[in-house]
Amino acid sequence: MRHSRAGDGVVDAGRRCLLLAALLVAPVAMVVTAQTAGASTVGGSATGPAHFVVQGGRSIAPQAVRPRAVSTGYDMVGSDGGVFVFGQAGGFYGSLPALHIHVTNVVGMVGSADGRGYFLVGSDGGVFAFGDATFEGSLPGLGVKVHNIVGLVPSSDDLGYFLVGSDGGVFAFGDATFEGSLPGAGVSTDSVVSIAGTPDNQGYWVLLASGTIYHFGSAPNLGSLSCPAGYVCGKTVSLVSTYTGMGLWVVDNFGFVYVLGDAPYWGGRPASDNNGSPPTDITSIVPTSDDGGYLLVGADGGLFAFGDAAFHGSLPSLGISVSNIVGAVPTA
Repeated sequence: MRHSRAGDGVVDAGRRCLLLAALLVAPVAMVVTAQTAGASTVGGSATGPAHFVVQGGRSIAPQAVRPRAVSTGYDMVGSDGGVFVFGQAGGFYGSLPALHIHVTNVVGMVGSADGRGYFLVGSDGGVFAFGDATFEGSLPGLGVKVHNIVGLVPSSDDLGYFLVGSDGGVFAFGDATFEGSLPGAGVSTDSVVSIAGTPDNQGYWVLLASGTIYHFGSAPNLGSLSCPAGYVCGKTVSLVSTYTGMGLWVVDNFGFVYVLGDAPYWGGRPASDNNGSPPTDITSIVPTSDDGGYLLVGADGGLFAFGDAAFHGSLPSLGISVSNIVGAVPTA
């Protein structure tokens, strides 16, 4: 196991939970809009569609499901770096509390390509690599002091990764190639929530809480999301790319799933969680290894499985009450 220095953790991840607050107005689905010159247009109508509507961008047929690598379970992580294992017990590769590292600022968990390891990232840019995930550096290790990192995406060979801040600043490590950032493009924001990479490691997409998506390098323009005029939507919280690099899944905190490019739709917006009502605290979407399904992850440790994703249990089903789950990964 390789990880960044123990001093990498600082406390400031609690504010990630602000994105999970339930709105006081019933949510409606967002509208997919076209994107121009790397920036997304704002559009939509007052009709309040029941599901997304493609209004431009690249029209690509959903790809065929590729041969499946067997997934035997999944791990989920809390903001303290604690890891919970479901399914095969061999899927546990370590946690921060087990290393006696005490933080409250972990903001994401991303698995290695073969499902035999994972990366944890803190809001300070500290990176922890477990299993066969390879540590390639961190912001504290470079003497860079920030507290707004919101996500990490590894390169396709796990020998590098990108970090993104809420301002859209992007940091590249290992064999990941820097292709630009929002501050570098003159875009001012503090609402970036997620990043997804291309298979060639030469591009990436950056997602804002509003549904706006920016693309850099080889990442194609696949469109963006906007809320129909006159309505109140949730906040988008996570995006991931298909294995072809020609599609994206986006999910909001209510569990609505939006597909762009060749990403297939397998369902979304669970009818109820363990409290008997629709969830309002979805934090991430995790595709299966064959892109034939995905998991939606709630801050309370609730898991919702769609397509060929298998349900192996959840924290609420075990009677464990938490509100700090920030991500999950499938395990091999």
